Amino acid sequence: MSTNGNTGWYAKQAEMVRKVVGSMPVHFQVNYKEAMKSDQSIVIGSSEIFYIPQQLVTDFVDLVGLVGDLNIHQKVAIPMFFMSMDSPQNFDSVLSTMVYKPKPPPANSTLYSAQAPAVHPWNVSSEQDFIKLTRIMAEGDPLLMELF
Repeated sequence: MSTNGNTGWYAKQAEMVRKVVGSMPVHFQVNYKEAMKSDQSIVIGSSEIFYIPQQLVTDFVDLVGLVGDLNIHQKVAIPMFFMSMDSPQNFDSVLSTMVYKPKPPPANSTLYSAQAPAVHPWNVSSEQDFIKLTRIMAEGDPLLMELF
């Protein structure tokens, strides 16, 4: 999203992103600047879920620490972190097939398939809910059953 001439929320978020990127170690700055073609743009991520590969956890923690007390919204910060840690062509596209359903139907298992591995919304508030969700998702991805 371009922030040229915008003095509102997006412009403020872009300014904070520039501050954070400017304080990053050089290799993160290079990754981010290669992914972003313009310093007058920001990426907005609308996902409520994300996965951090184990090999990137330390980098993620370091980048989160750079934000400090800046009020960067998660929809701006998370894409900034990922574009700083790795190249977008290495991102897994599995969640690009997310299906949005305002309310899940009574038979939740009908929402999941190999073609739509993620469905929003799904509220997980306990370990039992997480186990139930994993079992339902395993109908579309049998490898998940290996967790049990």
